[in-house]
Amino acid sequence: MSGRSQHVTIPVEYRFRSSEVSIRRDPNTGELILSEGPGTWADVFVALDEARIPEDFLSEAERDRRPPVSRPALDELFGADERANTQGRKRQ
Repeated sequence: MSGRSQHVTIPVEYRFRSSEVSIRRDPNTGELILSEGPGTWADVFVALDEARIPEDFLSEAERDRRPPVSRPALDELFGADERANTQGRKRQ
């Protein structure tokens, strides 16, 4: 225990090669699963290319590529956040 967090020491034979590890809980068993992340985005794209995903993997409806719907209230909300961040950077 460290404060309100826990940590686990992993034996050397299970050491991860990457600097990032994802953690998830199996919804059926409750077990925690640690997975090594890919080294780089290039590794991700190589893995996707090697997966040979068929062209019909997604239906036309699932491939819907229309532009996003305009949502002025969200634009206002997030635009205000971005303006505040930009102004804060200018003052520094």
